[in-house]
Amino acid sequence: MTGTTDLASATALDEDSIVALREILDDPSLPVGTTVEGPDGQRISRLREALDHLVTVRAGADVLESPAAGAHLVRALTVLDTDLADVLDRHVGAVRALSGVDAGRARNAVLGDVGRGDLIAFASTVRHWDWDEAAPDSVQPLRRAHGEIVVDDFPGLYDTVLAWHPGIGGLVAISTHRQGLSWEPADGAAGSAHAWVLTLDAVTFHADDLIPLDHDPRRTS
Repeated sequence: MTGTTDLASATALDEDSIVALREILDDPSLPVGTTVEGPDGQRISRLREALDHLVTVRAGADVLESPAAGAHLVRALTVLDTDLADVLDRHVGAVRALSGVDAGRARNAVLGDVGRGDLIAFASTVRHWDWDEAAPDSVQPLRRAHGEIVVDDFPGLYDTVLAWHPGIGGLVAISTHRQGLSWEPADGAAGSAHAWVLTLDAVTFHADDLIPLDHDPRRTS
């Protein structure tokens, strides 16, 4: 097993954090009532506890400093737990792609939250998306949306999910705490073995949640 000192030297995490993560992953707390029930519930509870620690030490902000820092973090976490590394890998990829987008209020706000420890991920698929009348803009900054998107892991592991689809009019930053969202495990045809479907039922968005784009930023990151 890779030593604690070796892992710490490969990341911005100190040795105490590595020890804490190992203890969490080896012996997680018992699931609480709010933890999702089902066959993936224990895994999700375990990951959430580990991620809470990583957020506390702002480990997810490393990738803002350099792409290499994020890659080192993911590689090091793979030694500890591949599921945890996968969650952070999606975050690292999303930050890298978003960093390549022109600066703007919404884009800067999401990256600012990442700098404070938030974790983000892209929706893997937008099954459908409909704005009430039109996308929000400077004239009508508040609009509601209905939709269904697929995320490769439990949405509650992330603070924000980023959705892009040609019909949306840009990249939409969806806070996972937003009212009107619900989610459930995806069927086996959704792609990832741990995929979830996130449903939007008249969810209100502000113009500042929309990053106008005519291309998928993941394809140019």
